[in-house]
Amino acid sequence: MNNCRICGAQALIKSDYPDAHFNSKVFAYLNCENCASYSVFPSPTDDDFDKMYGEEDHYYLKDITGTLTYKHNYPYANHHGYQIYYLEKIKDDLSGKTLLDYGCGSGFYMDYAQRLGAKVVGVEFDQKFVELLRKKTTFNLFTFPELKLQIPNKTFDYIHLGHVLEHLSEPKKMMEELMEFAHKDTIFLVDGPLERNSCLHRFYVDIGSKLKGKKYREAIPQHLTLTNKKSQLLFFKNLGLKKEEYAVVEQYFPLTRKIEPSIGKLISFFIASTSILISKLIPNSGNLFHYRGKIDKDHI
Repeated sequence: MNNCRICGAQALIKSDYPDAHFNSKVFAYLNCENCASYSVFPSPTDDDFDKMYGEEDHYYLKDITGTLTYKHNYPYANHHGYQIYYLEKIKDDLSGKTLLDYGCGSGFYMDYAQRLGAKVVGVEFDQKFVELLRKKTTFNLFTFPELKLQIPNKTFDYIHLGHVLEHLSEPKKMMEELMEFAHKDTIFLVDGPLERNSCLHRFYVDIGSKLKGKKYREAIPQHLTLTNKKSQLLFFKNLGLKKEEYAVVEQYFPLTRKIEPSIGKLISFFIASTSILISKLIPNSGNLFHYRGKIDKDHI
């Protein structure tokens, strides 16, 4: 029987979220009656993951230097909850500290943390991608098996996961393995989407699905968990982490940052602007979260 990836409950029922057809398979979104998150089943195989995250899909590799510059100059970075905003909030404590970025991508987060004085280490899933990153950057990079072999436990002062948890088939297991690299004062910084939280984004997606009347969609099921604020906080609590900060914001949606001369783009721009305004007026309305916490001393 399938268990909820967020809370572990077996109370899963078929949701009305359209199935994803990918790699000649059907992936269903099951609703947890305990925490209201969605989990995708069946779990993707290694072959599925290879096709999801093949080299041609690594948009980071198109221009790593350009990506870094783009992220640093990102117009929403310091206003609507992007990861750099929260990194800036702890900049006075970063100098000389060790930071692990699990799922580092192009390295933009590591680059920024390094500028603030942190000693950074990055981890990525794909060996080929890590090798390419090593050629294009000067960061200390590993796959996770390499990290476990070469880096001692209780090494890092900060452990960051930015938009990673939702991609994992076993997020609890991975977090528990990462916690082996934490000491009693290690701070976990986690960012990601809240795709089942109350916000205009969710309303837009749900209404769009119902109007289209589709029971399935040709899509890559990269997000294996869809969460809300309650379920995400429950996930961290069940791990034995104690919350220090939790913020919910609205990421601009759809991905439109300027008015363009078409009806569709105008509608998208209106939705994006309205989403951000609503998140400022209604507490906990939003589709993006930031979590900061430590291992609860009762669990050490």
